[in-house]
Amino acid sequence: MRTTIEFPDELMARAKVRAAQEGITMKQLFASAIEQRLAPSEKKKVRRPPPLITGGPVRDATREEIAEAMFPIQHVIDEIERSRR
Repeated sequence: MRTTIEFPDELMARAKVRAAQEGITMKQLFASAIEQRLAPSEKKKVRRPPPLITGGPVRDATREEIAEAMFPIQHVIDEIERSRR
């Protein structure tokens, strides 16, 4: 289908340069641009931060709490080191 559209001179100049760089016709450039604009948009999943846990006073963990939290990790590290020997 044939149609007439008026574009700003600067936009047409950029379009001509892009078409030449890509080795395509102006018709192909505009058709591709319109196709992209009309394509269904993929909604990106919005990654929300984890909920903030509140309710208690903020304090530093004790050495015992840190050691207790590290136990499963340290156990895995120890297993890896034993298997390397």
